Amino acid sequence: MRRMSGLWILLSASWLWAQTSPGPELVLDVNAQSDAVAARGWPLLIRTVVISADGTPVSLVLKSGVWTQALSLTVTDQNGASQSWPVQLVQPASANLSLSGINTAEAVWLVAPASTASIAAGTYSLSATLDTTSTAAGGAWSGSAVSSGAAVTMEDEPASLSSEDEATKYLAFAAYARLKGDTQGAGSALDTLIARQPSMLEAYKEKADLLASAGNYADALTLYQQTLTNFLAANPNAAEPLTALTRPIEAMYARIAQQQASAGGAVTSVAPGRIDPAVAPDSIVNAYGSDLATGTVVASGAPTTTLGGTTVTITDSAGVSAAAPIFFVSSAQVNYAAPASLALGAATVTVKAGDGTSHSGPVTVVDVEPAVFVLNAAGLVAADIVRLTDAGQQVYENVYALDASNNIIAAPVDVSADQVYLVLYATGIRRASQSQVTVSIGGVNAPVSYAGAQGFYTGFDQVNVQLPASLAGRGDVPVVLSVGSNHANTARITFK
Repeated sequence: MRRMSGLWILLSASWLWAQTSPGPELVLDVNAQSDAVAARGWPLLIRTVVISADGTPVSLVLKSGVWTQALSLTVTDQNGASQSWPVQLVQPASANLSLSGINTAEAVWLVAPASTASIAAGTYSLSATLDTTSTAAGGAWSGSAVSSGAAVTMEDEPASLSSEDEATKYLAFAAYARLKGDTQGAGSALDTLIARQPSMLEAYKEKADLLASAGNYADALTLYQQTLTNFLAANPNAAEPLTALTRPIEAMYARIAQQQASAGGAVTSVAPGRIDPAVAPDSIVNAYGSDLATGTVVASGAPTTTLGGTTVTITDSAGVSAAAPIFFVSSAQVNYAAPASLALGAATVTVKAGDGTSHSGPVTVVDVEPAVFVLNAAGLVAADIVRLTDAGQQVYENVYALDASNNIIAAPVDVSADQVYLVLYATGIRRASQSQVTVSIGGVNAPVSYAGAQGFYTGFDQVNVQLPASLAGRGDVPVVLSVGSNHANTARITFK
């Protein structure tokens, strides 16, 4: 028997670049494999990933109903005879789809353990068809697409399972239970696997995801951290951060801070994308809490010390209070600029809403607290590309594009010719010397030609780096900005 590869949470990523023809393309797998082996009495998760075949926007909207109504599944045995399996299609998160080179979708059919127990031993071929020729709404994609083939061999469970087969079994049971809404069953399967195989990273990651989805952020954080520690111990020379774990860790810190702020009425101030309550003078800060403003307001021009009736005051370690310019206010979040005059050390942030409601919280003022701005939830770095051609021209390009729904997506960067520079935007670094600032892209050090104040927007910093030609063809990679040993939040960039 063979084991499922990779974490369930990461399955979709492997198909992003399998692009061969225009329109949607379907990739099928069973229990995370295109050629799977499963025991009778184990659950089956039959998944089709839907992508835009050439990266261009594709809209999947039906005249009525959800898009999965246009999907059908075909199963044949080793003799080519059609089979009728009792499959259950999981309800999709959205009725419509907007595909692009980054945005994908998936549909999952479940076969219950009790049902697989009655499937005869043998090898079965599966395919999925997406057909909207008669059901597509006006302006949406109309046509038919057939998935890549997948196969599953059903056999009796052996008396003794190898460690890989054991992992396959319990991860499948956990994923099946989670998709059925049975969190207790999913947790039980993962706990069993962890007890049997304490070094199994997938089990810890899945258990942490399960806890996070239930709102148990503290225990989820502990498991994410434990998984990351185990990964780094097993891979001490890893060139790139394991963002599948570092991002959830950052998210758990933020959610815990928000919970604590909401419960205790306190304000938590952090640099964008960071998790520690530390800020640098003359930098951008995100404050979280509750009842911080009476409405949502964005500054129309330069930040002002009163926005929508909300004010932010910081009292530093010298006992001096200063009003902070504000960019954005809402009930749960306020974005402001820490005054340049702040003394280092312990400080107190007070946010006062327009109705007089006031909340305070501690923060530590430090020399530098690097943070990189991102453009979307996927962490696409906020940056510009400057290309120096052989003719001496400077050509400016974007790292982003817009899909059919005007969502920001990555625009792959070409570094195969010319000298190409990345101009990324950050905050919290201007008090450091340029020699202290380093940038790693995909594990490759990029030479820094400038690091300091951006010079136009309050609190914004800028870092210019030359992109090594060795990044060509790397695809999606992390961007890590550091000041000494102080690392900013990880961003992403995509290369052709």
